[in-house]
Amino acid sequence: MSPTDHEAPSTSILLIDGSKNHRVYWTDQLKNCAPHYQIVEAPDGETGLALFRSQPIDCVVMDLNLPDQPGFELLADLVPTPSKPNVAVLVLTLLGHRTVWELAKHYGAYACFHKQHTTGEDLERAIQRAMDFVRQMPMGGRELA
Repeated sequence: MSPTDHEAPSTSILLIDGSKNHRVYWTDQLKNCAPHYQIVEAPDGETGLALFRSQPIDCVVMDLNLPDQPGFELLADLVPTPSKPNVAVLVLTLLGHRTVWELAKHYGAYACFHKQHTTGEDLERAIQRAMDFVRQMPMGGRELA
């Protein structure tokens, strides 16, 4: 398949969530909306960060409630300069407090979504918007060493 066959040959999504059931559910939802997505799953922040550092990732979808570390700590590792994100990050969580969502955005998340009120289509549209936003940043996008 050539790059002209699709808008993008593939999009790599890193899904970090401590719940296996939630990872399977959201992977299935995204695959139904965007079959070209290559989705890598991580059960915790440490694994997610290692995967992020070891391969090209276009977008990270993460929960804030992780089994091994606070989600905000992982967010700070993924987006060290929130005003100039080098990767698109979306928070998908069961935490419904507006203050938590605002903090996540302050620390570099493009947007936050409540799992129970989000569809696969909502998430897929947000992934596209977040990636477009990062691409438009000066020096946007991530470069691997």
